[in-house]
Formats: sequence, C-alpha cells, structure tokens
Amino acid sequence: MKKLLKNIKNIYAKYKNYKNRYFDSKENLVYVYRKKQGLVNHAAQIETIAIRGSNTDYAFLPQYIDNSYNLGLTSSDVYFNYHLYLKCKEILSNLKNVIYFMNGFANGMSLIRIKEKYRLVSYKYFFGIPYQEEGFIDEKIEKKIIKKCKKIKVNMPDNYCGYETKKFFMIGTNAGVRAQNILKDNRREPDQIIWIKKTIEQIIEDDKHIFIVIPPYSTKLKNNLPPKEELYKKTYSLLNNYGNSPNIHLIDLYDSDLFDDSDMGDNDHFNEKGAKKCTMIIKDYLDCLMSKNDNRSIYNI
Repeated sequence: MKKLLKNIKNIYAKYKNYKNRYFDSKENLVYVYRKKQGLVNHAAQIETIAIRGSNTDYAFLPQYIDNSYNLGLTSSDVYFNYHLYLKCKEILSNLKNVIYFMNGFANGMSLIRIKEKYRLVSYKYFFGIPYQEEGFIDEKIEKKIIKKCKKIKVNMPDNYCGYETKKFFMIGTNAGVRAQNILKDNRREPDQIIWIKKTIEQIIEDDKHIFIVIPPYSTKLKNNLPPKEELYKKTYSLLNNYGNSPNIHLIDLYDSDLFDDSDMGDNDHFNEKGAKKCTMIIKDYLDCLMSKNDNRSIYNI
C-alpha cells in the first residue's frame, strides 16, 4: 500500500510539473506579481535590495534589516539582474545597498537558453525587462502567458517585503546530479561574467554599495564539487580587478564554520534557520559599514 501511494504521488507530481511546464500556473504568476507590487508599495522606504535567483529568494529575510526588500526571483540570471538593478534605481530614490547572491550556476547560466525559459515571460511582463536573445520563446505560448498575467491581482499585506515562508525544497535531488548541473553552467563558454561586471560598475558609478554573498552548500554537494577557489575562480578574479574599492564587498560564507547541514533546506538552498543566520551576518556587516564608516571590502567567516 505504501509503495502504491508513493507511486501515485510521483505520478501526480510529474503531472503537475508537465501542466506547469511554461511556469504559468496561478501560483507562479502571483509569486512574480507580489514581488513587483511589493517593490512598488515600499519604494519610498527601501534602502537595501537583495537580488539574483532562488538562492536570494530563500536566503534573505528582510524583516531583520530595516528598509530592505527581497527581490530574488527563481532561476533569474545575471543578465536579467543587471537590468533589474537599472529598473530598481529608477524607482527607489533612497536605494543605498545591493545584496547580490552568487551561486555555482551564475557564471554561465542564461535563462533564455534553458528549459525554464518561459519564466521570463512573466518576468518581462511585470518588470519590463527584454529577453536576452530573441527566437527562443514561442509567440503563441507567450501570448497565452501574458493573457494570464493580465488577470493576476491579489491583495498585498502591508508588511510584505518580498519574502514568504518556503514550502518547496528539492529534497529528493541527488547531490552528484546537482553538482553536474552546476558545473555544466559554471564552465559554460561563452560565460555571462560581463553582466556581473556591468552591474558592479554601474553600482560604483551610482555611488552605491554592492555586497556579493557566496553562500554555503550541503556537505554532500560540496563533496561532489571542486574547491571554491576553482568553482568561484571567475568571481574572485573579477573582484580583484577593483582592488579595495569601498563600494564592493565580498561576504564569503562558502566554507564558513557558522553553517552546517541543519541550515540547509536542500543541497543548495537555506531553510529558514540558515536564512536567518545569513541575513544577520549581512546585517552586522551593513551596520558596521554604515555606522563606523568601515571600508573593509572582504568579509570571510
């Protein structure tokens, strides 16, 4: 009976994934709508935004940092987030800090070229960011998704700042398979580093601060990956180009003793316990930098 129930659950999960293969379920679209509308609602107060992909979405708890907002969007790449920053600085008149989570995928991942590409339709609709490349999105499917986007409208609680308690973790994902997927994008050529560089240089030009956070992985996942010096070689090399710029800060938590597997919801995403730890470390650094004018650029823990 247990085996039968397990098989039924697996079949249903596959059916749900197939039905939502264009990432156009109401749940998916409401997720993006809330991220955008919350940003607009709090625009006058926001001083700190956290951007990038699901690592950000799971790791940054804005309730612990005054006037902050979690704008992490699942699977969004570094191209998208460069343009997202440009959009944000237009509407956030008090923006001072950008929290930018890196992961092993970021070097080479281009969302428009992978199977999750249809996430970009709702991202484009709600945030007005063009596709990195044309010709990858079927126009008929795009129109159907946009039609659904236009119908989305939900009530927003006043205290919504981009984070919601996470209900989904990839707990069944094999660490070895996950590592292979990470390395495929990590080593992809041509890479996407130019968009990280553009983001950094735009933030310097705007005289704001960027805090690049490298989060930890589970023990099993790390055991299937090369050392961080190789995994994040391009990130470290890029940051070295800026010397001791007071606008750039690296918070390197990859090998931190402050985290263990009990902080992970799956191989590469924090649970809420780990997210709180991570957020409080960022908060400590922000407080130190802003209150004492501490211009440290590297923060290894």
